[in-house]
Amino acid sequence: MTPPPPDGARVVAIGGGHGLSRTLRALRLLDLAPTAVVTVADDGGSSGRLRREHGIIALGDMRMALTSLAEHEDLAEVFGHRFSRGTLGGHALGNLALLALVEAEDGNVIAGLRRAAGLLGCHGVVLPCTTEAVTLVAAVDDEEVEGQVAVGTADGTLRSVWLEPAAPAACAEAVTAIAEADVVVLGPGSLFTSIIPNLLVPGIAEAVAATPARLVHVANLTAQGGETGDMDARAHVEALLAHLGGREIEVVVHAGPAPHGSGSALDPDIEGPGVARLVGADLAEEDGEGGRRAAHDVPRLAQAIRRVLEAG
Repeated sequence: MTPPPPDGARVVAIGGGHGLSRTLRALRLLDLAPTAVVTVADDGGSSGRLRREHGIIALGDMRMALTSLAEHEDLAEVFGHRFSRGTLGGHALGNLALLALVEAEDGNVIAGLRRAAGLLGCHGVVLPCTTEAVTLVAAVDDEEVEGQVAVGTADGTLRSVWLEPAAPAACAEAVTAIAEADVVVLGPGSLFTSIIPNLLVPGIAEAVAATPARLVHVANLTAQGGETGDMDARAHVEALLAHLGGREIEVVVHAGPAPHGSGSALDPDIEGPGVARLVGADLAEEDGEGGRRAAHDVPRLAQAIRRVLEAG
């Protein structure tokens, strides 16, 4: 079946952090209003402090998603301001604003996000994968490592990840958005600490497995030291496929000059079981010195996603 044109596509983007932010900005360049489904397992920095002090799910990745979709760029810039000293040192203003909006809505995270989106003039919706407090846990070599920050920086071979509690309730609005989507975009971003944690929520995993939408994975440009440093590109794909209930994916890969980053550049040749289509494009940002850095260039990513949306 031929997908709808880009201006009519219902797109859900799943992930977290800077990778999800770049995907959302790329989708905005295509005049789309996507729904972001965001991981809430972060336990570091400002998000971690607010979790411990206020008993709320991690807000930082959702704040980044909101500002990526914001029409009011000046306010989005203020939301991104990070205090450098005093008792507020390390906090992002947007995290504090989100906390205030959630508390004003009697603890209703969805209502608080809706109000924040209205203030920022967001073109799109931001939702958590779950509104329950969760902890990311991993088996690294023969030991258990607890917490997203510890998992992402652990030395050794990461064998598996899971959430505690093991079966948090999925955000109902996120499940509906996935069920009604034309395209679901997974990544880019930290594989085990930004993308897969969303799929560890049973209701989200079930919705992704059941949706009639096409599943598109935007592959990372390099391996990530500590988390996927010993994995090649195909291993990244297989780790993701293991959480998709047998679904096939279309994969957008970087096919251009090798970027430099914390890990080795990933080979774009990842064809094999589970990969229905491979779309290669030059995706890496220029570093100003004739080379490429390990970050997706937003306009280039937008054009690659357009190719996917328009593919028959």
